Amino acid sequence: MKSIHKSTLYCAFLLSLLPFFGCGGDDEQVVIPFNRTVSEGFRFPPGTSEYLWKLTDADIAELLNLDIPPRYWERSDIDEETRKKYYHAQLLKQFGDIPEVRYLIAYDRYPREKTLEQIIAKIEARYRLWPNEENRIALEQIKSVPPTLTEPAETEREWAKRDPEGYHKYLLEGFIEYFGDIPEVYTVARFQVKILQGKKLTDAERQEYDHANEHLRELHKQRGEIQGEKPDD
Repeated sequence: MKSIHKSTLYCAFLLSLLPFFGCGGDDEQVVIPFNRTVSEGFRFPPGTSEYLWKLTDADIAELLNLDIPPRYWERSDIDEETRKKYYHAQLLKQFGDIPEVRYLIAYDRYPREKTLEQIIAKIEARYRLWPNEENRIALEQIKSVPPTLTEPAETEREWAKRDPEGYHKYLLEGFIEYFGDIPEVYTVARFQVKILQGKKLTDAERQEYDHANEHLRELHKQRGEIQGEKPDD
């Protein structure tokens, strides 16, 4: 398990921190054209043929008929599952019923651990919908990870439940190495262990967690911009 940390943990984890409403950034971001990062057409990756990955016409119709309240992501009276539904409805209404949107919805609804190929497909779908520099760098980073490094004998969720103190130490050390010894890494590490254990956060904890997540996401974006200035090998 420990061998995957430096190459994949912060990248995959930070992608999960992207808020529902901010996956693509704002209108002022520069649009990056498709390149060798993606293939011509988006395809569901291997392992997504079982029924749990399938969306029915009724599922799509339900989301399209959903009334989305303004700034739903900021409201503390909306639970996480409902917030996800609003996000999925927003995707369908903004981009239409296309494979990339279907995959992002199916990915969120799928209840089990994801493979590296499935994670890459999620990031690629985001890049196709929002082809900006931040998403391009994230996709290239995760695609550069050798698959053999992401096949641990134990998932992070299982580790967090079995040994929460050991997992917390491991997670914190990696975040400090990547982001530095700042307060936000302690907040994210502490609450991430709690979430993986299946515990719910209070509204105050969720706000603190989201604030710290956003700060780390911005730091990650800044590092990506700096790396993106380097010429290709």
